[in-house]
Amino acid sequence: MVVGYFDGLCEPRNPGGIATYGYVIYLDDGRAIRRYGLAEKPFSPNSTNNVAEYTGVICLMEEMISLGVRSPVIKGDSQLVVRQLNGEYKVKAKRILPLYERAVRLKEKLNATVTWVPREENKEADELSRVAYELVRKNVLREVGCPKV
Repeated sequence: MVVGYFDGLCEPRNPGGIATYGYVIYLDDGRAIRRYGLAEKPFSPNSTNNVAEYTGVICLMEEMISLGVRSPVIKGDSQLVVRQLNGEYKVKAKRILPLYERAVRLKEKLNATVTWVPREENKEADELSRVAYELVRKNVLREVGCPKV
């Protein structure tokens, strides 16, 4: 079974900071794919933790589709994102709605299961989002969106 973990952050302030994400995909053959990126233009009003989390799960699922993955388990420590993607919470924020709709379409296409995990079980994705944050601060990572693979 293929398992993916995603995480996002927005620092030094939320909203309006630097929103980055990270994800890891553990494939059936034992390989792990690790990626990170910038979710939104730094210091814009749309730079939020939730935008970062959604961008992370979207990029994770897009890569899974490109790999031909079917029926993966996707794990994240954002209760809001997980519960929204599972239909337990409504999406109220206008800036999140297009991201949510895209994520739901990808989830359905993958036939994915999305589950919540405690932060301690999501350390690798968290570390990757922090790597991205430091690269943005050093002006090395500037392109918003999913990594070019």
